[in-house]
Parts: sequence; C-alpha cells; structure tokens
Amino acid sequence: MPKLTDTQIQQRLTEGRNYKRLYGELRVRFDEVVDEHKQCPKLLAAQQAQLDKQAIQIAELQQMVFGKKKKLPMGGTPIGPSAKQPRSSGSYHRPLPPASTVTVEVALPLPAACTCGGSFDSNATTMHTRYEEDIPLPELTPNYQAHLVTKYVIERGRCLACGKAATGGGRGLGGAQVALGPNVRLLVCHLIAVGGLSYAQTTNLLLTLYGLDVSGGEIAAMLQSKHQNWLPAFVQLKADIRAAPVRHYDETPWAIQAEQGAGYAWVMSAAGSPQTLFHCATSRGAPHARKLHGKDSSATVHISDDYSAYRNLPGMQQLCWAHLYRTIRDLRYNANLPEEQLPYVQAWYETFAAIYQDLRMYLTEQYDEVVREQQATELWQRVQALASQTPPSSCGEPDKLRRLKAQLLRAGQTRLFVCLPKNTPCDNNRAERDLRQLVLKRKRSFGSQTEKGAQALATVLSLCTTAWRTTPQGYFKALAGLGV
Repeated sequence: MPKLTDTQIQQRLTEGRNYKRLYGELRVRFDEVVDEHKQCPKLLAAQQAQLDKQAIQIAELQQMVFGKKKKLPMGGTPIGPSAKQPRSSGSYHRPLPPASTVTVEVALPLPAACTCGGSFDSNATTMHTRYEEDIPLPELTPNYQAHLVTKYVIERGRCLACGKAATGGGRGLGGAQVALGPNVRLLVCHLIAVGGLSYAQTTNLLLTLYGLDVSGGEIAAMLQSKHQNWLPAFVQLKADIRAAPVRHYDETPWAIQAEQGAGYAWVMSAAGSPQTLFHCATSRGAPHARKLHGKDSSATVHISDDYSAYRNLPGMQQLCWAHLYRTIRDLRYNANLPEEQLPYVQAWYETFAAIYQDLRMYLTEQYDEVVREQQATELWQRVQALASQTPPSSCGEPDKLRRLKAQLLRAGQTRLFVCLPKNTPCDNNRAERDLRQLVLKRKRSFGSQTEKGAQALATVLSLCTTAWRTTPQGYFKALAGLGV
C-alpha cells in the first residue's frame, strides 16, 4: 500500500472530524425523532377525542337547525307520560253553547210537500238541534259596526270666585283631539302580550277587523301608559310570587336594539299557581337573578337549571331533571357518537333514565316526609355509583358525559333530591312553558327597541299572562280593574 502524503493525511483527518460531527448531529436528531414518535399516540388520541367531540357538536347543531326526528331510535327507556289513549269520536266535537249565549233562534220546518210532490208523515217526524257560532266581519255582517265613536261636547268656564278654570265632567282638554278608548288599549295589550304579535301584525289586525289605523308609536305609547298605571299591580304580583314556597326560574335572550342587540328576559313563576312575572334586562348577570328573587327567601325552594346565577340565591335549589335527562338522551341518540362508545353510553343512559323514572314515581305517591328522605338517600346512592363509573379503557367516554358526571357529583343530594322531602316538582318545565310565548314572539318582533320599552313589555306581559290564566272568562274585566 503506497504511503500517504502529509496532504492526504490532513484531508482524511478533516473528513473524519466532519463525519464525527455529522454523526453527533444525526444522533441528536434521531433522539428527537424517537421522542416525537413516542408522543404520536398521545397526539392522535387527543386529536381523535377532539374530532369525536366536534362530530357530536355538529350533530347537535344540525338538530337545532333542522329539528329533531319525529321518533328516536328504539332501545332507550321511555321517560314521560304514558302512551296517549285513543280519543272518542265525541272528543272532536265543539261543546254545546249555553242557552244564554243564543242570540237568534231560527225554525226550519219541513216543506209542505216533497220535491216529488208527496207529503210527509207528521207522526214520524223528529226534531234536532244544531248550533252555529260566528263573529261579525266588515262588509259581510248586516249593520256591522266596526268601532264606536263617542262625541263629547265639553263646556269650559272659569270660576268668578276663585278664578280657576273648570270643564264639564272634569274631563281635561289636553292631548290629541281624537284618542283611542280603553277597550282598544286593553286589546292591544292582549295582542302584544298573550297573542305574541309584533307591532306590524297588531296594526294590520286592528285595521282589517275594526278599521282602526294605529301606528307603532301609538302602540308603544299605550304599553308605556299601561306600564305606569299597572306598576302597583306588578309590584304586588312580584310580592305574591316571592311569598310562594316553590318557584321556577329561567331566562332566554331578548334583544334590545338600542343596546346593540344585547338583552335577556327572565321569568319567575309560582309553582302550582298561574302567577308569572317577567323581567327584561340588558344582560344575563347574577345581579338580575338576585333582584328578581328577593332577599327574604331563605325558606323557599327555587327550581332551575344549573346556570351559576341561580346557585347562590337564598333558599334551597332543586336542579331540573328534565335538563339532565335531555343531556344524556341527546348524547345517546347523537348520530355522530363513535360506535365503540355507544354500548357504554347506552347502558349509562338507561340506568340514568331508570333513576329519573323512579324519582317521578316517588313524587306521585302519598307524601310521607320520613319515607321521602329515605327515597332521596337511596336515589342519591344510585346516582353516586353511576357518576363514579369509569368507562372501559378500549372505548373511553365523550366529553359531554364526563361533564355530566361531574355536574351530578357537584350538585349532591341537596340539589338533586330536595324535591322529595319538600314535595316539589323535579323539573323546570313550568318556566320553560312560560318563556315559550316570549320565544315565539321574539321570532316575529326581534325584541324591543329600547330598554324602557322592554321594561314596559315585561310589566304588561306579566299581568296579562297571569290574568289570562287566572280568569279567562272575565279576562278583560280583570285587566280593566288593574287601572285605567
């Protein structure tokens, strides 16, 4: 082998040093790749969990946008009222009107002869009664009077003794020369509040049926006037509901346009009573819940969802079981729930549904405080065992179920089962039904223009709704008694 020159030796030494340095760099990079490879399963698991969570949320959003299926898939435990009984043919008939309401009675005897020329046997004829209910309509009802116009001739004079001016009947001369009467104002309040109509719909209805051209500004002024006149009755209604031992609470967005669309409508209803009170505010903050609830309420039970604003209110809280049940039911029937998680979620759902069904059954039994306390303890132990379950390692559990478990354990027996010893409802369906009319109105009117208008709506809505449910036959008379 030929001897290397000094130049060749230096060249090879340089190459060796370069290889050594390159090997060190590659060794570091190799260790980094190994570490990254070790992290891949964790990253993939986290990403898959996120994808599963988003898939479930997408299904929930699709359900919100396109609505629920008419029938849920089979396999779940039914919760709620039993199957409807078949209706009889008589149940589809309108009830017979009382004799006192009959305005016109018309006799319709047989003709003297049949169309063929023959006669009828007078001994074989029978008499039958039928009724027709109708309303007057412009242009179709003879002597129809769309609305009454009363002309007042008011004399005005000045007292020679005191110099004070006076008018006949004490009727003032201020304001517009033509004003709408009290009945129109009551009807407008009813259409806006109970009917849930928008200003435009109310205007069209009054114009079509009564020939009254009423502007949106006039409607707003009517509501403000009733708000001021009915304020004492509104305050009394609030006091009466606060005095109730059991109350329902809920809230829903109610846009106030002057506040860039922010705003919420709150409802407080007395359990077992038609009394309902609404409160409109610019936010969903806890101070509004406390303002609605009142301070002297330590002995009461308030039923609500698990929104944090209700947790620290004075008194005892009963969580709405309908909310909890819908959470796991919707997850159980979520179309994007991973197949490997379905058996565990289905078993969890059926166990929870059985607990809910037993709770509802206990509430229908005759009240005995000692027995109810024992039932509450027994159900809480079942809830604890269910919420403490761990899913099989092969499937894991959805994030929504994990949060529901934590929510149940955080609530405890004192917030889940106060309904049993206190004999109160276990759900908040009453408040949700009370808010439904406002939710439907929101779709038609898109909220209120100003905060002042929202407050007026809350007063009118509270009193009209309560009066409508309390005295439907004497409804307008009850409203007229609240103040001019």
